[in-house]
Amino acid sequence: MPRARLLLPLLLLLALAAVLVLRGCDRDDAGTAGERPIASSPAPVADVAARTAREDEEAFARAEQRDRHDAAMRAAVSTLHRYLAKLPEDRAAADAFWAGGQPPSDADEADLRTLPAAPSFFRTRNRSPEPMDGAPVPVAVRIPVELRLGLRGEAPRRYAGWYALRHDPTQDAWRLTGASIDAVPPPQ
Repeated sequence: MPRARLLLPLLLLLALAAVLVLRGCDRDDAGTAGERPIASSPAPVADVAARTAREDEEAFARAEQRDRHDAAMRAAVSTLHRYLAKLPEDRAAADAFWAGGQPPSDADEADLRTLPAAPSFFRTRNRSPEPMDGAPVPVAVRIPVELRLGLRGEAPRRYAGWYALRHDPTQDAWRLTGASIDAVPPPQ
């Protein structure tokens, strides 16, 4: 029995020594247990962060410029539509949309300015504005259009052509500067 009493403390002492040895192997130079050193390279991380920030700024600038471009194109088309809505009913109000307050002598709008009466219907269809300058946000555009209108007692009339507009920065408004609209013969 005395041997059994000595064996138990000896086993406990060996187990404690094993635990201490294993914990000692798990320590780094700073003496912290269980933590592994992390290899770090600050230069590449800083380069990646700087490059990411620069790319984000460039993407934001491109998006902002695209938004300004799209807003300018919508404003030009809106101006043209407001002009065409006024043209058959109130030529004086329509003329206010032109640079200089009236169409230039070389603007050709077929017979749209001399219709005998207001149309019973007037449909406008335009294609995307075509920039006439190389600016990222164009200040001059040409808008291709197709028009249909009906006068009471007559067959519907069709027209096709384009309107040119220029942005007036002093009034922050688009003004018509030219037109080439032709009557389209009726289908046979």
